[in-house]
Amino acid sequence: MTGKEGTLGRVWSKGRRVMPLRARLGECAIAFLLTAVLTGAEFLEGHTFFALALVAVWGSGLEGVCALLGACLGYLSFLGFVGGLRYIAASMMVYAVALAVGEFRIYRKSWFMPLMAALLNGAVGFVYQSAVGWNTQQVAAYLAELALTAGAVYCYRQAMVLRTHSHSGPWTPAQVAGVLVLGGTVMMTLARVMLGGIISLGRVLCVLVVMTAAWKGGVGVGAATGVVAGVAMDAAQGTMPYGTLVYALPGLLAGAWGSRGRLVCALSYVVAGAAAVLWMGNEENLQTVGLEVVLGAVLFLLQPEGLVNRLGRVLHQEQREDVGKLGRELAAQQLRRTATAFRAVTGGLREAFAPVPPNDQDTSRIFDRAAEEVCAKCRQRERCWQQEYQATRTALSDALIPMMERGEGIREDFPLHFAGRCTQFESFLAAANRELSSMLARRRYDSRVRESRAAVCAQYGQLAQVLDKAAGQLDEEPNVDPRRQRLTTQRMKTLGIRGQCTVSQDHHGHVHIRAEGPDVERLVQGGELSRLSTLLGCPLRQEGSAKGQVVLVQQEPLVAVAGLAAADRRGQSVSGDSGAWFKDDSGKLNFLLCDGMGSGLAAREDSNCALGLLEKFLRAGLDVEAALATVGEALALRGEAQGGFTTVDLFQVDLFSGRSAVYKLGAAPTYFKKSGGVERVVGRSMPAGVIPGMKADTFPQQLGAGDWVVMVSDGVVSPREDGWMRHLLEDYEGTSPQELAAQILTESGQREGEEDDRTVMVVRLEVRSPQQV
Repeated sequence: MTGKEGTLGRVWSKGRRVMPLRARLGECAIAFLLTAVLTGAEFLEGHTFFALALVAVWGSGLEGVCALLGACLGYLSFLGFVGGLRYIAASMMVYAVALAVGEFRIYRKSWFMPLMAALLNGAVGFVYQSAVGWNTQQVAAYLAELALTAGAVYCYRQAMVLRTHSHSGPWTPAQVAGVLVLGGTVMMTLARVMLGGIISLGRVLCVLVVMTAAWKGGVGVGAATGVVAGVAMDAAQGTMPYGTLVYALPGLLAGAWGSRGRLVCALSYVVAGAAAVLWMGNEENLQTVGLEVVLGAVLFLLQPEGLVNRLGRVLHQEQREDVGKLGRELAAQQLRRTATAFRAVTGGLREAFAPVPPNDQDTSRIFDRAAEEVCAKCRQRERCWQQEYQATRTALSDALIPMMERGEGIREDFPLHFAGRCTQFESFLAAANRELSSMLARRRYDSRVRESRAAVCAQYGQLAQVLDKAAGQLDEEPNVDPRRQRLTTQRMKTLGIRGQCTVSQDHHGHVHIRAEGPDVERLVQGGELSRLSTLLGCPLRQEGSAKGQVVLVQQEPLVAVAGLAAADRRGQSVSGDSGAWFKDDSGKLNFLLCDGMGSGLAAREDSNCALGLLEKFLRAGLDVEAALATVGEALALRGEAQGGFTTVDLFQVDLFSGRSAVYKLGAAPTYFKKSGGVERVVGRSMPAGVIPGMKADTFPQQLGAGDWVVMVSDGVVSPREDGWMRHLLEDYEGTSPQELAAQILTESGQREGEEDDRTVMVVRLEVRSPQQV
């Protein structure tokens, strides 16, 4: 559809391109029928402006045309040609205004169409009333109609917004009022439909609606719906406010008893309605109203459960935020209890894994067991182990030291007098070596078991810390920035954007904005993002968006530009190096480079495993030291079965402040090029997976725009002969990280050879330009 669109048409404008023809025709049918029905809603005597107000809401689109046709047909049917001509003329003028100014910003103001509908209705009504004459009562009725016309347009628009597919979240008080007013005015028309000549269809439906609202909404909703229904019925009949008493009081009591079930709710309404009818004392209407109350109660009991439950979900939407908060609190408590349980498991395991004093690892026992095997059958056993016991022990003690250092014994380890005297020396030495080998194997096994147990305990402890941190985040209330939230809300209203926004600051003081609503995408279109940044006093960039939702964050003053160059080891088709860069939830940029032991597919699997685990831990919000320790322990456990280890090189930078740090586990040097020259940092820790619990080397840095960071794997440069690297960095005058990485890799191949996998990662910090997001 081309041309201008009305308020409701704008809400649906994005969806019209994909709305099926059947659905579009359905919307047009609703506009036609609903407007036609409202032409029969008469306020007091002769005031039928409700259909005119609805024409102002539908706007100038195809739905607006259908609404205008429905108004014309309805007014002619209910009021005749002479009586309906007044409101037909006013409706056509309202539609003409929507068609003329629909593309202008003023049309999207919430007050514009209510005011125009009231003025145009007043202009036409003034001409008609002047022909008849004026008195005090007619002036009051005229002014009341103008005010009610504007109010009806506003309320109808609030109700119609709920029909859009982009609307989500709880209803606002204005939208609730709009739904009640729209429903009440429809009932005013249906009140004219008589069943059997005595029962009003509209009044029966009012009983049904009030009873349902009271049952699912409680006392407040039931009483409010009853008041609206009563006022509507009294206004339609032009009588004293008896209807307000008949509907409001039963609605109040039904809401109070609604929690006890549908039948109790219906009985309480019928009893209260009967009391209200008797209180009225109008014997003529006693039987009729009583029948209508009973019939409405029967319909209430017979209506489908699904329909009632759906209404209940709508009425309780406003309580979902409190329910969500309660859910977060319960989840936080459960996480803390789980963390406490894991700590208890850790403590219990440490006690259970406490080392028991070994009973067979005394080094002197090596020769005792060899003697039991060999010397027990020797003829000289009494001489060696009784007559010359001290000399034998001394000789064996002297031999034990070199045996332990070497891992096995040889003839030269023993004194000549002992080796020459022993007639079965070779058998004795072989038995001693077997015992020594067994003891060393047991020691290695026990050491590995202790390391594995310690790693398991440490991982349980780390898991408890992660759960505690997650529980703390659930407990945290967002740090709302009230001034910026007020300014953002005002800006949205100025742009005619219907929705809500939340402006908060993280623990670093950085601004986060989340806006939701049907037209919220306009907040970042056509230069609006720049204007909003100026208004709030901080640069913003769009981080994410979905249908009806926009997320903005404070823009970092720095931007990191990265370049990567890599080459496989000669004769290999798969590199053992792995690299990545990503931004975690804290806003820090992470650059990772892992080098697996050796080269080829096995080394690649080791480095990919370390990189993947570390990335997941950092994205989950785990502290860097804890993440590195956990990865090291996991790789150590993995290495028991598969072997291998991996170097880990992590560079982390905050693009707001330039604060950064390098973390190393056995990794090659990292180079920083600043205005003062080239600086190298070298770690001393072992690679991840060699020793569980190994702490990473940490090197904090303060960087700024124009600074360079160069990360390399083991095969690129020798730490002892890296003068060429320093000179290359000092002499480079370009601005391309990719070009510098390629130059370093080429120079490395010429100087260091191609006997290992080589990877170069270069990062340059720059001032963020307005075009960079």
